[in-house]
Amino acid sequence: MAREQDPAFAVDTILAGIAKAAAEGKYVYTTRDYGFGTSTYCNECDYPKLCIAILKELRGLGYVCAVRAEERQFVDLWLEVKWGEKT
Repeated sequence: MAREQDPAFAVDTILAGIAKAAAEGKYVYTTRDYGFGTSTYCNECDYPKLCIAILKELRGLGYVCAVRAEERQFVDLWLEVKWGEKT
């Protein structure tokens, strides 16, 4: 549980997912973990501290990051990370 609240652990896990997606020839990685699927239906400045720290770190590494939402009967939220030529 404590590791899930650690920004470094979260970023490392996301970077591993990005590496796997890149190896498959993709330029986009999505995740709903670390609060991005439940706690980000608001302005970015009001996101949980963990989400803000993750976004800051990923953007510092050069990734384009945004929380996306699809509103139907329920709201679906996720973090979208892009890189490479197709950003």
